[in-house]
Amino acid sequence: MLRSLVLVLLLANAGFYAWSHGWLNDVIGIQPDSQREPQRLKQQVNAAQLTVVPASSAAPASQASSATAASAANTEASAGRTICVEAGPFTAAEQPQVEATLKPVLAPNTWTTDNVAVPGVWLTYMGPYADTDMLARKLTELRRIRGLTFEEIKAPANLAPGLSLGRYNRLEDANAALNTLKLRGIRTARVVTLRPAMEVQVVRVAQADINTQVALSALKLPQGKSFAACRP
Repeated sequence: MLRSLVLVLLLANAGFYAWSHGWLNDVIGIQPDSQREPQRLKQQVNAAQLTVVPASSAAPASQASSATAASAANTEASAGRTICVEAGPFTAAEQPQVEATLKPVLAPNTWTTDNVAVPGVWLTYMGPYADTDMLARKLTELRRIRGLTFEEIKAPANLAPGLSLGRYNRLEDANAALNTLKLRGIRTARVVTLRPAMEVQVVRVAQADINTQVALSALKLPQGKSFAACRP
């Protein structure tokens, strides 16, 4: 009995070995599952040259590309953005020099000149005094008058050293204030012109791109003035 069982096992193993190696395909018509698929190798194109890139290496490259594109877009947007810039004020005597400086840089009709009325400044004034001792005596006298306000004048040179008892933008107001000072006993005060009323010019470029702003910043304008953002 034992010999028969051993013989059956040997025959079964031999049959399985022959079937698994395909020796019985033509006899029984059932083929074992094959893990070999040679047709897939034929479908590969230069398989030896393929390189697998890790995901961690591909991500930074993609991020760098996106950052570069964003930076280029921002630069282009900045270059195309325009702002309003202006310079001044300039006097009527300075305006020809300003125009001669701007013409080589700005195209016609890209800039305007606006006239601005500047009010004058008048002072109720005492002085100028010959020395500091006389100025000190006058200061002592004025401090004794209750409710009186005044300031020392150090410029311009033709009025220094002196004392101002008030600043006014209209000559009529300065004269009225002088009359009031005389009623309070101040006899040596008078009205002087610190700055006459005048009309000045402001140069404005309504749409200056970045290249125009750079060019304007290099210009030498009267009194060392330069272009800045337009005031509201």
